[in-house]
Amino acid sequence: MNPFEGFRLTSPFGWRIHPVHKTRKFHKGVDLVVSPSNGPLYAFVGGEVLHAKMGATGSGFGNYGNTVAIRDDKGYLHVYAHMSSISISVGQRVKQGDKIGNQGSTGISTGPHLHYEIRKKSSPSFGFTVDESGVVEPTQYLINYYGQQPAVDKGDEPMTAEEKKRVEDLEATSKAQAEWIKAEKAKANMPCPDWAKTAYEHYKDYIADETGSYEFWRLLVVNYRKEKGIKVTKEANK
Repeated sequence: MNPFEGFRLTSPFGWRIHPVHKTRKFHKGVDLVVSPSNGPLYAFVGGEVLHAKMGATGSGFGNYGNTVAIRDDKGYLHVYAHMSSISISVGQRVKQGDKIGNQGSTGISTGPHLHYEIRKKSSPSFGFTVDESGVVEPTQYLINYYGQQPAVDKGDEPMTAEEKKRVEDLEATSKAQAEWIKAEKAKANMPCPDWAKTAYEHYKDYIADETGSYEFWRLLVVNYRKEKGIKVTKEANK
């Protein structure tokens, strides 16, 4: 799987010539680009927001510009840097896929992009280390992380308009069926109506009760008429 689907990878994890300082330096994350230049950015994993502002020198996010840092359930810190704007706040809990802000070029940057890195710890200094010992390769980490997550339970998510309509239709159908069953039960206790009494008298030796449903009395009359019609025809032929 590609955890960065929809992004263009412009600088991978590992050694490189720094695009600004022009020196050989280890790139602790990956640089990703999405269109448009200020396009929305979403959390790759859920967790608690520990940082959501401009990175200050000495904080662990110096020169990172507007930076969001989210600690996942395994204690790793996910860093999103150089953002043009931030839409979440410290202390907030976000879910995977929640919007966290927009792509930008704040801090030391050569153009709009997302610098994304994953630190092994969140303190001190938000897990900052001078060398690469404090980070992990983001692509493989996300692949492994997603593979270990249980299936998403959408039971608490709001229903779409289509799903809501479907539920309402089912409830209406169930209600109509309940009313029909109730009516049929009431009909089953219906005393013999006047228009069926002749048929009842004819068949009463075969009927255990004088009550029944409307359909029962109707069929009884139909059978009686058919039977009487056959007898009349036979007697006419004698």
